[in-house]
Amino acid sequence: MDDVNFAGWTLEKSIQVIQGDQRTRVLVKGRPYMSWPSGDEESVRMAIVQLSDCGLGTQEELAKAFEVHVNSVQRYRADFEREGMRGLMSGRSGPKQPWKLTPALRGKILLIVLREGIGKLEAIQQRLAQAWQEEVSVASIQQVLAENGLGEPPARGVRAEALTGELFAVEPERQLMLNLVGAANAAGDGQAGSSPPHPPGRGGNDSGSGPQGGDGEEGTDYRRNYSPAQRVYLDQLEQGDYNAYAGGLLFAPLLARYDFLPTLRQRIAIPTYEGYRLEELSLTLFYLDVFGFRSMEDFKRAYREEFGVLVGRTQSPSLFTLRRFLHKVRELAQGEALIDAFGVAYLRSGLAAWGVMYIDGHFMPYYGMYPISKGWHGVRQIPMRGSYNFLAVDEQFHPWLFLIRSCSEDLLQKIPELIEKAKRLGEQAGVSRERLDQLIVLFDREGYSAELYRYLDGRDLGEGKRRARFISWAKYAEKWVNDLAVEEFRQVARVQYQIQETEAIRYLETTRSMSKYGKIRAVVIQSAKEPKRAAIYTNTTAEEIGGARIVELICHRWGEENAIKELLHKHLINYTPGYVVEDLEDQPLVTNPEVTELKKRIRVGKAV
Repeated sequence: MDDVNFAGWTLEKSIQVIQGDQRTRVLVKGRPYMSWPSGDEESVRMAIVQLSDCGLGTQEELAKAFEVHVNSVQRYRADFEREGMRGLMSGRSGPKQPWKLTPALRGKILLIVLREGIGKLEAIQQRLAQAWQEEVSVASIQQVLAENGLGEPPARGVRAEALTGELFAVEPERQLMLNLVGAANAAGDGQAGSSPPHPPGRGGNDSGSGPQGGDGEEGTDYRRNYSPAQRVYLDQLEQGDYNAYAGGLLFAPLLARYDFLPTLRQRIAIPTYEGYRLEELSLTLFYLDVFGFRSMEDFKRAYREEFGVLVGRTQSPSLFTLRRFLHKVRELAQGEALIDAFGVAYLRSGLAAWGVMYIDGHFMPYYGMYPISKGWHGVRQIPMRGSYNFLAVDEQFHPWLFLIRSCSEDLLQKIPELIEKAKRLGEQAGVSRERLDQLIVLFDREGYSAELYRYLDGRDLGEGKRRARFISWAKYAEKWVNDLAVEEFRQVARVQYQIQETEAIRYLETTRSMSKYGKIRAVVIQSAKEPKRAAIYTNTTAEEIGGARIVELICHRWGEENAIKELLHKHLINYTPGYVVEDLEDQPLVTNPEVTELKKRIRVGKAV
């Protein structure tokens, strides 16, 4: 029976495309045919071509099922027949190679150089014009010679290097320099911290972590740190193109140099998520912070096509994809392990220096829906729900270790934990045992405790088992520091700051007796501007650390407060991404309350 169009019944579609959050499936006559990660356009084109070639659907049926134009189906088939799978791959529009430099023209240039022995670029240009009336630029001639091993690299590479030199001129002091011309010229780089940075890479071909390249040509070796999509954009940029986020490409060599992506891969076992790789999602979050987006919601105003260049995709992930990815990462419970991994990487690369560690706590308020314990907000001077962020920074105030803890814990309890963790990470980073034992820890009056001092002295371990050298402000010193004579402050420490002028501070050294601890070394300082005095306690000897050095370190402690303030305003460490409410794919049906009320009235009316 040919007629199957019964009333109330429709013929089931022979080809169905079911799109989900993570995967797209194709059913042919109710049976699975293909599936691929959502957002993979190349797989969509391949499915259309295969279904068409196998005769499982007409071009009109395929266009309707995949929601594309019939002309697109025809074009996909033609591209596949001409170039195979390569023809279905996405690529930039326009000429795929320099169309003016034809094989015939390249042969003429090589003929002039090899047979006639003309080597100068201007002379080759004149000879082309005289013999064949060919107008070719010097840059094109140089490119042809470089590709055949007969000349210098293209002129555009030279221009790029010259521009880099203007942007990143070397300062008189030794400072970190951003090298954009690859590892071949990295020998002259400056140093950051106590150890030189190591070369990037260790495998992988990710955005910001390019493949290892040898000593390539000077004009092209710098491109090895960029992904294929970024290289395409660099080519467009040389020809004249606009991108609001092009400056972010400068971070690609830097991220590769300090192993940003390999460190993430060590701890986050999520290779892909919703069609994006872990590296692409991580780079999106990194650049989200770099370009000053104030929140996840603020990322809506980003130009996704232009932002995608930074991660090597045609478009950046959506806001909802980023939120779901962060929730997926949270479920792995690898937060502190990831912090430790980056701490080791910072020590190895020299981004953080071992020797001096400032420790302080920062209160992070919480405005969410979950009931958590309250803590004291030091700025607003009120109790609030929140958590504590206990940070450790080096002598140059570079943060490299931190702990997020409940408000039920305080700094006094976290100082020993941070010291033990820092020593363990330092050992993994290759710090010698002698330098590990020479760690100097500084904290404010919140850490004033005889029990903590005894623990740092290692008195529970025996003589000579000191865990760390500590320097801290003394509490209750106002009861005795003002009894000291002014003539006793004979020594002067000159404290240099990064911004404010050098300050001369008078001090004296003495010994005090502390309850439940015993005798302790004290350094009393006197302000030059105001008649104020303060005392510093330490468990070091004068041979280990001089009095002037102690005064300098404790006066620099406010630099950690400034570092926390910078993290708060520039990098939003108080921000919590929160949760997002999304509509369910299968919406539940509920009875209309008005219909229920009408039925009730009908029943009452019938009863009457």
